[in-house]
Amino acid sequence: MTAIVTYARVRSALAATRSLGRKGIKVITADDSYPSTSFFSKYSSSYFVYPSYKSSPKLFIECLKRYIQKNNNVKVLMPISEETYVVSKYKNVFDSLVEIPIASYSKILRANNKRTLIEFANEIGVKTPKTYTINTIDELRKIAPKIEYPVVIKLVEGRGSAGLRYVYSEDELISEYKKVVQKFNLDPSKFPLVQEYIPGTGYGVSMLFNQGEPRAIFTHKRLREYPITGGPSTLRISVRHSKMERYATMLLRELEWHGVAMVEFKLDDRTKKPVLMEVNPRFWGSLNQAICAGVDFPYLLYTMATEGDVKPVFKYKVGVKARWMLGDCRALLDYLKTKKWFRALKDFLVIRGQYYDDIDLSDPLPTIAEIMIPIINFIRRGKLQFSPDEAR
Repeated sequence: MTAIVTYARVRSALAATRSLGRKGIKVITADDSYPSTSFFSKYSSSYFVYPSYKSSPKLFIECLKRYIQKNNNVKVLMPISEETYVVSKYKNVFDSLVEIPIASYSKILRANNKRTLIEFANEIGVKTPKTYTINTIDELRKIAPKIEYPVVIKLVEGRGSAGLRYVYSEDELISEYKKVVQKFNLDPSKFPLVQEYIPGTGYGVSMLFNQGEPRAIFTHKRLREYPITGGPSTLRISVRHSKMERYATMLLRELEWHGVAMVEFKLDDRTKKPVLMEVNPRFWGSLNQAICAGVDFPYLLYTMATEGDVKPVFKYKVGVKARWMLGDCRALLDYLKTKKWFRALKDFLVIRGQYYDDIDLSDPLPTIAEIMIPIINFIRRGKLQFSPDEAR
């Protein structure tokens, strides 16, 4: 009973490592960067460093393949973040070697591309923001005077707050749009979307599917995030929302999904109706909260991969709060600059009655590593960088 967990630097990899390890499964962690936080977990039996999946995808795949061939007791390869897409693309390389419970590459591309996702969602009746597809800067100039502001600039493909811009005027839209295109070196087929701004609170519906059929579900509501204008959640609470859950199930069922995914929504303050934001076709940063609330996605995924199916889990504890402490400390600095700074500080100082993504007194070394990595990056580069990703 052995699993490889990749992209060991992130919170979701740490949550998966702890989840599987506590169930008696031997976990091998891996990343293209050292140090990575999950390497130091007591539940990581060993670790290895592979080539970058971004700059050397074929070398990355070959390294994984060789490792699995040398360690024939590995039963499941569990990619965590965007390396999932590369593993899916070359999944046939691992035929007969290991179980990889993820969706096909074509389905991942469809879910991850916001252009195709918006079109697909509209076809099946899932509410989306008004969206403008841009192919040239001249097209942008033509529609800019007709748009109701504010609007949001979003990368067609991407995660978190990368490339995200909120703009409030015609001139600002054109200026910021050009900056995003230039920064990410985008060709016209990947030009960013311009979307209606939806005022409201963010929610995530996380799900596990087995060949198009739901096997687990969990919904959380965002309470704080970093950056505060839109980014990963730093504090959240488990909730139920039947309409969002129905929409998420419809989307992933129509895609004949396999594996895990999180569907993000905003609850529109104006209409009180959920609006689809995006689909993350992989594990998500707030994974530990679902585990603490009773939906152990990594173990369910491992069981489904090794046994063919798993008993559905559609009930969980509501009202469970979980916090990413390092991210919340960074978010606090921004919240203190707002009019609600006193409430933000008061809420921040509440320590008890919640779980933590990174802090676990029974497994303290990853937390120490998470604190030390920015210091190491500062010593190496003279700049405070909180993760290896920020150094690239």
